[in-house]
Amino acid sequence: MLMNSSETATPSLAVIDDLDWWGLRYTAVRVALELDIFTTIAEGHCKLEEIAVATRASKRGARILLDALCPLGLLCKAQGEYFLTPTSEAFLVRGKSTYCADAYLVLWRDRDQLMQAVRTGSATLDIPGPAAEEMWANYAAADLLTWPQSVVTAQERWTQLGITKDTRPGWLVLDVACGSGVGSFVLAQADPNTRVVALDFPKVLSIATQVAEMMGIREQVSFLPGNLHAVEVPVEQFDAVLFGAILYYFNSEDVTAALRKTYHALKPGGLVVIRGIIADEERCQNEMALLGAIELLHDAPDGEVYAFSEYKAFLETVGFTDVTQYGDFLISAKKYT
Repeated sequence: MLMNSSETATPSLAVIDDLDWWGLRYTAVRVALELDIFTTIAEGHCKLEEIAVATRASKRGARILLDALCPLGLLCKAQGEYFLTPTSEAFLVRGKSTYCADAYLVLWRDRDQLMQAVRTGSATLDIPGPAAEEMWANYAAADLLTWPQSVVTAQERWTQLGITKDTRPGWLVLDVACGSGVGSFVLAQADPNTRVVALDFPKVLSIATQVAEMMGIREQVSFLPGNLHAVEVPVEQFDAVLFGAILYYFNSEDVTAALRKTYHALKPGGLVVIRGIIADEERCQNEMALLGAIELLHDAPDGEVYAFSEYKAFLETVGFTDVTQYGDFLISAKKYT
């Protein structure tokens, strides 16, 4: 029998024990969110007794849970009282503009249905669909605070592709499933002649609009509500099309259709960039991609994490050339005529 390269010659429970501890961390945070612990503390209930009453928890149960959240970096404790950390205050207090916990709760609650999804092969959520608009807006809200860090990551990705204001000045960019928009907004920020068309659900675009304002490029961005399958996109108008983490939510036919529409939307010599997790060819090594496939199994009816060879086939089928992979998260291709 062949052994996976990740296995050791001597059996060990370390992997299982580590999973057990990570599971406890996840469970503690999920229960705290379900009880609205962080919002309760933000409202001024800092003593154990007050928190227990406000969340309808036992005093003993609340104490054990609150203490466990301290080493996780979500609470701190002083003189018997509990206080929020900068992270929990920013992202886990309901009513804050950067509150994003509901997006995680949607996914975490649905994971309880994973057994059903494995047995039936059918998703129990449809997060690519319009009904998930609120969830995606909630998820994007974090970038109202974290966009400066996201800018650094986005700049690094474009540098990998060899794209700067000097190499490609004055671009018109279509950002599909733009989220907060930072992925394309950095191009506009670097070049005042670059323009961006941001495409996403209306509530998500509301977040992207605020981020564009904070980045100082609001006048360089226009916003197009909807999805690429439904909206009309002008032919041969764009210098680049950027796909956010979206294509792996669709089956191969829909991915090919989206890329064909992209091909027609690009000018000759235009660039398509696909951002998202990419599976290794044997589907046995890239942990993030393979766990991502588990996520898709229960929350996207047609989702699939594709390998580079599959993306290459999709792209070349509709006419793209020079298909190139950059690490585990980035693919580019060019349109030639």
